[in-house]
Amino acid sequence: MNILIIEDHPLIRMGLGHLIFDTDPKANVTQSDSFPAGLSLLGNEKFDLLILDIDIPGGENIRMMEMVRQRQPDILILIHSGYDEQVYALPYMQAGADGFLSKQASHDEFQAAYKALMNRGKYVSYRIQQTLLNNLGDNNSKGLKNPIMTLSPREMLVMQLLTEGKWTKEIASILKVKENTISTYKRRIFDKLDVSDEIELSKKVSLLKNF
Repeated sequence: MNILIIEDHPLIRMGLGHLIFDTDPKANVTQSDSFPAGLSLLGNEKFDLLILDIDIPGGENIRMMEMVRQRQPDILILIHSGYDEQVYALPYMQAGADGFLSKQASHDEFQAAYKALMNRGKYVSYRIQQTLLNNLGDNNSKGLKNPIMTLSPREMLVMQLLTEGKWTKEIASILKVKENTISTYKRRIFDKLDVSDEIELSKKVSLLKNF
């Protein structure tokens, strides 16, 4: 088993190496501390599994899935991230990842994720499995689609202005409406995208725009 780890924190890379050895002593592990360097390795050597951090130097957010697949279409991709799995797991899985594992996961959970992928399966935590099942229970299956597509044209415009760092008062002036009208739009946008503030909104939009 030939494995590539793209992770910029040396201690995490070391920890992943030990976890892999404990799970699969015959695995061969290569490490990279940036996404461009990792892509270069993918262009020169065949790998069975990629363990990829989201917040990586030179990273391209969700577009990394496509960039990896362009070089090695059959590689298994396990996202290993400290970001909130409730926000990031499904977009990355829908974009082509085979698994999403939190950096807070236990040794046993890592082994479960590793074995699932080695058996050509998928892996997400129990929490995310329940989210998927709840989405499947929705007759419209809206939860499985890009939530940005649920926004009205006006909400899309307000969302764009918010991600540009503009305040409620500025947006109201630009759109020539009352501030409480913009506040209503913000509340709808936050509800539809399942975020609580502008920081979370910007992070999620940067992912979903490329989905």
